[in-house]
Amino acid sequence: MTGSLEARLRTRFGGRTVVVTGGSRGIGAAAARMLGAAGADLVLLARDGAALESVAREVRAAGGTASVLPVELRDAVAAAETGRRIAAECSPPALVLANAGHSIHRSAGASVGRAHDAERTLATSYTGHVALLLELLPAMRAAGRGRVVASSTAALAVPAPGWAAYLAAKAALERWLRDVDAETRPDGVTLGSVRLPLVRTAMSAPTAAYAEARALTPEAAARMLLRASLGRRRLVQPWWGAAASLTAHLAPGLADGVARGWERRLAAAGKRG
Repeated sequence: MTGSLEARLRTRFGGRTVVVTGGSRGIGAAAARMLGAAGADLVLLARDGAALESVAREVRAAGGTASVLPVELRDAVAAAETGRRIAAECSPPALVLANAGHSIHRSAGASVGRAHDAERTLATSYTGHVALLLELLPAMRAAGRGRVVASSTAALAVPAPGWAAYLAAKAALERWLRDVDAETRPDGVTLGSVRLPLVRTAMSAPTAAYAEARALTPEAAARMLLRASLGRRRLVQPWWGAAASLTAHLAPGLADGVARGWERRLAAAGKRG
């Protein structure tokens, strides 16, 4: 992390409560280490308590402050209860990084009889975060400040055969944040999403074709999220994401053809793997 970014994070979040979902590995763990170094009072959420505690120990060893709350975000009741606990025991969050997610790559044809795939993905990436945030936002609004940043994906800009369940869940959270932002922005609480490009994490590892593709490190992706946390924008995405979205709108047949070609490449790589 650059000195200038750490200084800006320290000014904004030093000594304040910051909640990170999916904080046990990958992007969430990288963001937690950076926020801990900047003096934030971290509350780390994920389902793997042992992995969470390992990240928290790293933060503490570097002089930071971190507590852990193991929770299965897929369980909306548990997510809401965790939100109530944070609201009761901590100061109003200055930042919530909604980073946890569940990825799945499976075509519609291969998903017959597997509606539970969509339910599970939606519950982790969307419903769980909504349940959590509904309990945190009142205190943030009462405090007159706060920021929510969700980890989204640049793939939402184009057709992506095989990724319907995953992208639908990401799109649902983006839309929810966009609409709720219209309610909370006048109170000083802003909500936004960051459409990340491919990131080299454990979640992307099962897709064999991605091994050869250009990808961000978790640390680079975390820096994108943290820069967005310092601003007020509703949507942050790579410049080419906006260009790809426009192309898909103006030339949908071309976009579909390119997407189907990429899907065939993924299928072939999977067979080789």
